[in-house]
Amino acid sequence: MIKRFAALAVLILANKLAAVGFDRLTFQNGTEIVAEILKQDDEFVVLDLGFDVIKIPSDQVLTIEKADEDPVEKTTEDNGLYATGHLNAAPVNELVKRYGDSVVMVKTPSGLGSGFFISPSGYLITNYHVVERETAITVSIFNKTEAGYERKELKKVRIVALHPVRDLALLQIDEEEAEGIAIKPVILSEDDGVDVGSLVFAIGNPLGLERSVSQGIVSSRTRSIGYLRFIQTDAAINPGNSGGPLFNSRGEVIGVACAGHAMFAGLAFGIPVQELIDFLENKETYLYDSSFPQNGVKYLAPPFRSSEVEDPEPTNSNPSEKQN
Repeated sequence: MIKRFAALAVLILANKLAAVGFDRLTFQNGTEIVAEILKQDDEFVVLDLGFDVIKIPSDQVLTIEKADEDPVEKTTEDNGLYATGHLNAAPVNELVKRYGDSVVMVKTPSGLGSGFFISPSGYLITNYHVVERETAITVSIFNKTEAGYERKELKKVRIVALHPVRDLALLQIDEEEAEGIAIKPVILSEDDGVDVGSLVFAIGNPLGLERSVSQGIVSSRTRSIGYLRFIQTDAAINPGNSGGPLFNSRGEVIGVACAGHAMFAGLAFGIPVQELIDFLENKETYLYDSSFPQNGVKYLAPPFRSSEVEDPEPTNSNPSEKQN
């Protein structure tokens, strides 16, 4: 029903029907309509378009504002590390164009995942399990130039902080190696950013297919697995998506994709943005130290010994003593 009247909404907006009594409604898919609200309750919103009356399910309405008041975007930076904000709703394809360049591929000798920039100074977020016990990390980005996009691999990647329990990692690319690259950071939602049934979309690198987009809704905001809370969504999250951003219909990051069910489609999970902000606010607690093996040092397996080689006889002649 919303798509049917999308063209009508454009005409109404073009004519600037911002008279008294008119409201601007933004829907979950980013579509906007300016109309007079005849009735509103928990189930439906009834709109008068002047030449027709339509009934829209209330759960499809994202925001309602006075038509003569322009939507206000606001962002707040935190010490240059990240920014939170409340953005205006927009269609998903427009938001992908706006923030698709923020998403990168994170590669290690043992696998790959996704990540996203949170600051112009090159800080980026991924999952801990993407870089677990690895120090040789490569970040692949697509740099936009006058001739188009060019793929570039950055190999001087610093591990800043790790949070194994919450499955988060903060990395930073080298400033000199990234010279000439325009870094586009994302905006983190300043609150939950979504309700159950709200539209969300993910950008990541499933199976290495770079910057793939999947879309769905929030199935649950408070899904508990063990003692940890997750956002549950039916947006497709596959191996390689881990560490990528989950966006709402305003383009704000509301979670970090971390897991999808191996056998069932439409069952995926993300780490809530509040957990990410808490990690960033307290990053000193989780600072990386290469002298601790749990913080990324990878130990090699011992040399293989053939089973044909017989074990030597124990040198201890006292049978009462236990061999360790």
